[in-house]
Amino acid sequence: MNTATSRLNDALCWTPLAPLIRAARRHRIGRRTREQNDVHRISTLLSSIMLAHGDMLS
Repeated sequence: MNTATSRLNDALCWTPLAPLIRAARRHRIGRRTREQNDVHRISTLLSSIMLAHGDMLS
């Protein structure tokens, strides 16, 4: 998200639109968190595969 959009969202938090802005932020944070957890899990899985079967991959 760029700076202008972020500032606009910050300003909208002080309006009657605040519940919508909060919900959108929660959704965005949740999505990013899930993506980061998925990347971490995949990285861990690939590392364990490389450790166990690295000799077969070379």
